[in-house]
Amino acid sequence: MIATIAFGALLVAASCCDVLRLRIPNLIPLALVALFALQILVGRSVQAPLDHLLAMGLTLLILMPLFALNMLGGGDVKLLAAVALWLGMNKLAALLILVGIVGGIFALFWLAMRWVIRTGLRERKLPRSLQAHAPLPFALPIMIVAVLLFETG
Repeated sequence: MIATIAFGALLVAASCCDVLRLRIPNLIPLALVALFALQILVGRSVQAPLDHLLAMGLTLLILMPLFALNMLGGGDVKLLAAVALWLGMNKLAALLILVGIVGGIFALFWLAMRWVIRTGLRERKLPRSLQAHAPLPFALPIMIVAVLLFETG
């Protein structure tokens, strides 16, 4: 129960940092990995821990080229890998596919919101993520999908 709350709280923290600063502190994915390891150490039943490590490794392998092509931020890659560790191989395909779908919908919404804000609130100081030509804070769709998949199993 505490681990579940901490998992959600860390995802919320990552999303807030990403929206406000367009950065996900390294401490957040690291804390997710440490919390997962702690669950194993205290005897919490984690089915096939190597399966979970494989999911994290495959996520890094799949997403690193997107980072190298500047299509996805490094913090997003690390956060997704940490989430994949928690969800395991059984949910890896769903995680990556749904993050792509939810991320696309989110991008349309966020870009529209930027346009509305830009046309109506020109003199306001806005978070960098709401300024024109800034990268998108992708931790939000990652959080949404992670919580949905975590709760389904």
